[in-house]
Amino acid sequence: MEQNVCACGRGPQLTECCLPIIKGERPAETAEELMRARYTAFTLKDMDFVAETHDPATRDENDMEANSKWANEAEFVGLEVLDTELGQAKDSKGYVEFRAQFKQAGKTQSHHERSLFLKKKGKWFFSEAKNPEITTFERAQPKVGRNDPCICGSGKKFKKCCGRD
Repeated sequence: MEQNVCACGRGPQLTECCLPIIKGERPAETAEELMRARYTAFTLKDMDFVAETHDPATRDENDMEANSKWANEAEFVGLEVLDTELGQAKDSKGYVEFRAQFKQAGKTQSHHERSLFLKKKGKWFFSEAKNPEITTFERAQPKVGRNDPCICGSGKKFKKCCGRD
């Protein structure tokens, strides 16, 4: 499927922007450039490129069948890069936060993620992604078990002191 304007939103022409990266004519120079090329590959349904640019260390965890199904069912509407951290030509890792708009089953939806990219042997790879809107609770101190000494220093078990219901 040939397009005139590149789906990534950066370059004016697909043939001058992401297509040379997708076809292997030149490497992505930055993590953001690879992320934009991967998005464009989804719009073109080029799942080979998506698979090839996934970090070999985690490639087996990637559900390419589900990715392909999604790419075939979705109509990609636009890409917005929200933030980048590191990921330049001299870096070995980088983060790109983006929001992709798409339509599926007639409903407009948004996919928001913060992706980690790793550079291995001079080539950028997608490694993992997290939804920045979901935060994991982290304790400031280790959890106290019921049979541990009480945190108040009384010498009693926690369950018989401050941990009583």
